[in-house]
Amino acid sequence: MRNNRQMLANLYQKYLAIAPESSAMVLDNWQDKKFGQYLLNSELELLAESCADLAGYRIMHMGLVGEQCALQSFEQLHQFYIRPAHNDLCFEGSSVVAANEDLPLPSDIVDVAILQHALEYSYSPQSVLAETARVLAPGGHMVLFVYNPLGPMGLLKWPMRLVTKRPEYQFFNLRKCRVYDWLSLLNCEVIGVQNGAYNLPIGGASCNHNDGVWQKICEKVGSPWGNFYMIHAVKRVAGGISNRARAWRPLAPKPYGSKRTNINRTPHN
Repeated sequence: MRNNRQMLANLYQKYLAIAPESSAMVLDNWQDKKFGQYLLNSELELLAESCADLAGYRIMHMGLVGEQCALQSFEQLHQFYIRPAHNDLCFEGSSVVAANEDLPLPSDIVDVAILQHALEYSYSPQSVLAETARVLAPGGHMVLFVYNPLGPMGLLKWPMRLVTKRPEYQFFNLRKCRVYDWLSLLNCEVIGVQNGAYNLPIGGASCNHNDGVWQKICEKVGSPWGNFYMIHAVKRVAGGISNRARAWRPLAPKPYGSKRTNINRTPHN
């Protein structure tokens, strides 16, 4: 009986998401694999094509980072990264070590927030999303990259977590509708959704590039079964309605034929 309980406990631990402070291991392991580089490069290309012209002064990035600077295609003057732990992939002078669920930032100051798989590698994805919405300025843009549960990466997650201990497969499966509901509760309007990276996370280096035949076919038909989906949302804050009294009040109209009291009549001689 004790052995069975221990086995169930070990199995339960396999299906828990990776701890936020340990998510830096995902970055190190991801860079050594061709599929990880292919996935992150596909996201950066989609980000540059769709969101590089977003206006604003301050831009923030949270989550996975590839070999290239994820914000290099943006023109915001103040660019910085939020990292769960310091490692060699942190860009010098522009990274902050902090928990994604408790950002050391005041409210309503970020114009563009990019979450690159920061929701999946967290104990509380909803808390990460709420904290991001808090620091986002009214009218600011939020771009989310999330693993697609129906894509190759999401479908292979369960068997890979049973047979391996690779940290990149220890993430939460988040459906689009679920993320939509969370965003609507945070007064964020979804204005666009795109999919990408359709290749399987197995195979040689020739299978992990954006010029493959399968990749081109899926992009042409708009297949929703990519390895990730990108959600573009905008924070909407409604203005208050005040009941201020008018500065002047129009006089009631006089009936026809009545004498005007504000005119001094001069008697005829």
